[in-house]
Amino acid sequence: MLDWKSREIFSRLYVPVDMPVVVRVDGWRFRKLAEELGLERPYDERLLTSLIDASKGLMERNLPIALAYLFSDEISFLLAPPLPWNGRVEKIVSIISSFISARTSLLLGHAASFDGRIVFLRDEDELVSYLSWRQDEAWRNALNSYALLALEKEGFSREEAAKKLHGRKSEYLHELIFRKLGINIANVPAWQRRGVLVRKAVKIKNTEYGPVERREIVVDRELPLFSAPEGLDYLRGILRDMSIFRRDG
Repeated sequence: MLDWKSREIFSRLYVPVDMPVVVRVDGWRFRKLAEELGLERPYDERLLTSLIDASKGLMERNLPIALAYLFSDEISFLLAPPLPWNGRVEKIVSIISSFISARTSLLLGHAASFDGRIVFLRDEDELVSYLSWRQDEAWRNALNSYALLALEKEGFSREEAAKKLHGRKSEYLHELIFRKLGINIANVPAWQRRGVLVRKAVKIKNTEYGPVERREIVVDRELPLFSAPEGLDYLRGILRDMSIFRRDG
């Protein structure tokens, strides 16, 4: 008989168990899903709530997930060391992706699928850089989503609108959105422009035996710009409280 176990080549791919990683999951064919569910465009509170609840559900499991950053149909989970399953990549990515797919499907009442990938982090600066990168993408997504809607309301198909917007600078998109929709994109809800952070925070609870530290899940919908001083302070404060990255000395 053939040694089928030896052909499970990716099952032997590991990351160091003592280093943090990010697992990012992305929705698969969510445009079709949005149409079938009749979700409001360009953003729908029902989808946002489902992704937040799915993230909270995963964080309530016995996994070392410190925070989740989400926008549109993607979620980035920060896993703190020691990593589960001895850092086995196939296991980490498949379980997180499948849990979010199942939980979101139940919440929406419709089949939803997510793919996943893992991102290796060396230090706190790299995590801040990663989250700033994803937040920049959230902003680009907001601009494009509103601009697409503006052109579609003018009679363009989705494909025609996307082609017309390809390569356009943000200033053009700003003006288009304001002229066609009467919306100042800088004033739409913060969660649409900057995403949402779901995190574990330390809360002090007074008991008959004295104050006790508890971890509670907090949802931040009014995020600062991560690349600005205020945003850097916000992120570093969270990471310091959670002691995710080891500090020498």
